[in-house]
Parts: sequence; structure tokens; C-alpha cells
Amino acid sequence: MKRVKLKDIAAELNVTVSTVSHVLNGHDDISESMKKKVKETAQRLGYISDDVAGSLRSGKTKTVALIVPDIANQLLSRQIRLVEEEARRAGYTAVILNTNESFPAEREAIEAACRKRVDGIMLCPVQSGEGNHIEYLRKTGIPFVLFSRFFRDIDTDYVCSDDIKGGYLAASHLLERGFDETLYIGAYGSLECSQDRYLGICRAYEERGLRFPEDRVISADPRGGQGEKLAAQIEGRNITPDSLIVFSDLMAFDLCYVFLKEGKALDLPIVSFDITHSYMRLPFHHTSVGMTDDSLAPKAFALLLSRMKGFTGPSEHILIDVSLRRF
Repeated sequence: MKRVKLKDIAAELNVTVSTVSHVLNGHDDISESMKKKVKETAQRLGYISDDVAGSLRSGKTKTVALIVPDIANQLLSRQIRLVEEEARRAGYTAVILNTNESFPAEREAIEAACRKRVDGIMLCPVQSGEGNHIEYLRKTGIPFVLFSRFFRDIDTDYVCSDDIKGGYLAASHLLERGFDETLYIGAYGSLECSQDRYLGICRAYEERGLRFPEDRVISADPRGGQGEKLAAQIEGRNITPDSLIVFSDLMAFDLCYVFLKEGKALDLPIVSFDITHSYMRLPFHHTSVGMTDDSLAPKAFALLLSRMKGFTGPSEHILIDVSLRRF
């Protein structure tokens, strides 16, 4: 079947192509009754607008790129869904690009987004210690906002959770219950969120006149399916912690699975991050720290939208409040 064009709708209604174009492009110079007829006829005939032609005229593609390090991560996949909803409401299409925590893959994703001529980029950056792509992003001229992760020493727009407070809440929860020999399982590389959680843990200890020992920190792969390696790292430390603070719920669940599979008792209290139970029903209790609401995605997209519309004010740094919950 041939593609339905504006002239087909115009012929059906015996009006000009200009009239149909004005209606479908949201102009206000057409009567409400004619708008209704044009829209109903376009839908009946199966008309789909030609976004490529429109983008050539306007210089805008009405698309944004979401570049994320691990699309399988439950917290990130939830943020992606929320961003897609916000983008759709604003008339944009979101293109998802996964980097798998690879620095070279992140560069390829940014280049792919540029080739697609996206109007804006939301980036959850890889922080492997190999550097960053912020300067390259700036050179592209495409507006961008960081979300879920940021670079402490680079001034950019970002929307993230308050991870220092998160680490503080996790450690305080355990200390108030008499557990002061915690092992912190953080993420490898230079992940700002892992570092900030560590800072929060140290702050909770310092407030109580204690010091959190450096030998009670493990750096591990934050991706799923790494439970065996993580268990081996813990056992290789030759220390006996009385509790665990784990970088993410995903890592904590992986660890628990491995211990249960091997028939080992895991009686240690565990606090992790991301409050997975709040949006995914799981058949066990767990203590987790996470954002108090779902405002990260809407705020990040709203900030990007303002940049795409020409807002040139100073960089905005938005932290979403967190709380500790027992599920």
C-alpha cells in the first residue's frame, strides 16, 4: 500500500493541502470543526507524519538519547521508563543506548546519538577511572544532562540521589543496633555514588567517635551475576564483619543467592541501596536505602528540555532526598 500523504487527506475533504498541514502542525488559524474533520480523516486513512522531512525544515528531530551503563539494572530500567513517559508527554521520542559500563562503548553511543541528530542527551556516565566524555559532549553542541551519576570536579547539569546521606543512613541504622564492624561492599572504579556512600558511612562513624577502617572496604563489579566473585572477595579478607552495607540491592541479592546455594548461613544484617522492593514485589524482607520519590526522571528531563529550548543559565545540581526503609 502507498503511504498516505497530506494531499490524500485534502482530496478526501475537498480542502487545500495548506489547511491540512496547518491542522496537523498545531496552528490556530483553522476552525475547530475543520480541525476535527482533518484529524478524524487522517486517523481513518492511516496517515503518519514524516518526521524526517519535518526535521529537515526545523532542524529538530524531536528525539532525545538516554545513554545508560546497564539497561538490565532495575533502578536504571525504571528511570528509563519514567523518562520515556516524560519525553512522550512533551512530544519527544527517546532512543536508548547501552554502554555495559564500557568507556569506549560510551564514546560510540554518544557518536551514534550525534549521527541521529538528537535534540538532547541524558547520560548516566561510565565512571571506570578511564576519564570522561564531558568535554567531547560540550563540543558537539547538543544539550545534555547527567543523571544518577555526576563528576564532582566538573561543573555540569545533573540530577542524582543524595548518596552521602544514603551512606550515613545505612551506617547509622546498623550502629544504632550495636553493629560497629560493618564491611562496605562498594563498586569498582571511580563511581561517584559509591564514593559518596562511603563518605556518608565515615560521617556516621565519626559522629559517634569511631573510625571506619579502610580494610573494611571492598570494591566489586556492580553488574548482576557477580555473586560468586563477590563471596570469594569477602572470604578472602580473613575478617569477620558483624554486618554488611552493599552498593546495590542487586549485588546484595546476588550475594545472598550464592551463600544459600552453597548451604552457608548468612545471618549478617545487610543494608543495600535502590529500594527495589518499592517497585518490585519480592518474597523476602530486606532493608534498603533509596530515593523518597520518583522525581529524578521528571526533573532530569525537565532540565534537559529547558536546555533544548535555549535556557543558558548556570549549571543546576539537583539532589533527590533518600530514606531507609524495611520491606
